[in-house]
Amino acid sequence: MKTLMNQSKFIAILIICTAGLVFPVLPCSAGAQTAEKVRTDIDTAIEIQKKSQARRDEWETMKSALVSEYIRLTLESQALEQEHDTLVRQVAAQKEINRSLIRQKAESVRVLKELPRFLDTVLNQLDALVESDSPFLRQERMTRLDTLRRMLGDPSVTLSEKYRKIMEALFIEAEYGATIEVYQERISYGENRETLVNIFRLGRVSLFFLTLDREVCGVFNPALGRWQTLDPGYLPSIRSAVDTGSKRRPAELLDLPVGRLNPEGGKS
Repeated sequence: MKTLMNQSKFIAILIICTAGLVFPVLPCSAGAQTAEKVRTDIDTAIEIQKKSQARRDEWETMKSALVSEYIRLTLESQALEQEHDTLVRQVAAQKEINRSLIRQKAESVRVLKELPRFLDTVLNQLDALVESDSPFLRQERMTRLDTLRRMLGDPSVTLSEKYRKIMEALFIEAEYGATIEVYQERISYGENRETLVNIFRLGRVSLFFLTLDREVCGVFNPALGRWQTLDPGYLPSIRSAVDTGSKRRPAELLDLPVGRLNPEGGKS
């Protein structure tokens, strides 16, 4: 604004000086009229200059505001584009999740339909295994299978619980192959009636017995499906095996008759 005032003053002085040079010989009245006209023209020029400057200032302010608004809108547009791209990816991922869930649901429906038949099949296989296996813990294992069979026919038991119990029985049967144990059971061997003996189970490989007086030992012959006595020379090993299985002594290497047995009960 100071620049505008200075410019206006300069124009006024210039016009006055010019007027003095141009009209030196004019009469007083004519000179007064001329000076008045000059002042009017100066005032008009100053006013025009002020208005022009005001419009320029207004335009600069508007321009600055428009530039700021443009920058803001540009940044907002970029942010919206990024958000749009993110949403597009999320929608695509969600659609894939939905498709996966639909496939899983269909698979679950199929499994639910087939699971009862599968559980029956597994139970029948367990039953066949116990029947054809060495007769260790026979009563305990048969009782477990009978309980499972009643449970599978009970509609009040959930399918998940039936599955859990069947798998639990499978794991128990599998563990028999990797463990040893000693328990007491009545068996018949030779010409003797049922006698209470200590049974030593060596995984699923062999079953040995030792009488309670520790004087007679034997083995179960799966080929004949019966118990047979062993040579007394095996008594030390069988006694040690029974003590180890009962946790009365630490584990050690033992010479046990593990292998195919001949009909007479000796080791081949």
